Amino acid sequence: MDAFINELKKDHEKLLEILQQTQNLGLVTEAGRKKLLKCKKLLADHLVKEDTKLYPQLAKSGSAITANEFASEMKGLTGTILNFINRLETSKNDMEYAKELGRIVSTLKMRIRREEIQLYPLYEKMTA
Repeated sequence: MDAFINELKKDHEKLLEILQQTQNLGLVTEAGRKKLLKCKKLLADHLVKEDTKLYPQLAKSGSAITANEFASEMKGLTGTILNFINRLETSKNDMEYAKELGRIVSTLKMRIRREEIQLYPLYEKMTA
């Protein structure tokens, strides 16, 4: 497995682990809030890796449409996630906020699965 792809997959594992810990701790706890802020940093770092290496390489290798579709989709999802995290201090941490976190985690899991099944093998094939 390509070292870069392995790094991205490890980021995915960490993101999902932190989000699971956040859900277990609850957003009403200080520890849960800190975990969510840690997730924000990790997500931002991960996106920089994708935007600066993954998508450009795919675009150069003839998969510009696929790269653009994934990048565009991720921008929308990132906006949703960051909006959610940024509301952490001003939002009522009620059941609806917790449900929203659940929806975000579910959507992110599906996105990660698609990246790892469709996008990463395509990158590895093009860089082999």
